Amino acid sequence: MARILREAFRQNGVLSQADVAEMLGISTGTVSKDIREYQIENQVVLPYRGTIHDLGRAITHKKMIIGHFLKNVQTPDISRITGHTEEACDRYIKSYKKVRTLYSSMNHNEISRTLDMSESLVKEYIVIHEEFNKMEEKINDGSNQE
Repeated sequence: MARILREAFRQNGVLSQADVAEMLGISTGTVSKDIREYQIENQVVLPYRGTIHDLGRAITHKKMIIGHFLKNVQTPDISRITGHTEEACDRYIKSYKKVRTLYSSMNHNEISRTLDMSESLVKEYIVIHEEFNKMEEKINDGSNQE
């Protein structure tokens, strides 16, 4: 499935999970499960309609890109790992940094208006920020107990 999705994307196409299911003669549920497992196991985001167009509950490429950024991975490496252009990676990182900067002093709506971003996008960046902060706290708490 990964090869099919990447090849379609390489040829400037974007397949949906239903397209892949039809091609392979399997259910969309199986395709969805297999794609999700593959992405988690390999820490990549496959290029299908849900991720390219930010639809549904797909693992977002934003989350993965920002996660690598927060682990001090350089943009060219993030681009290679996620299959996104360096420009796209930089765009997500810059937007995240802007939201993160304003988050402590503004609410979602104010950030949205200030940055001219949708409120749902602002909330998505805040959720990502909070998730990584919680992970960092758990890591730090664990290291302090030794």
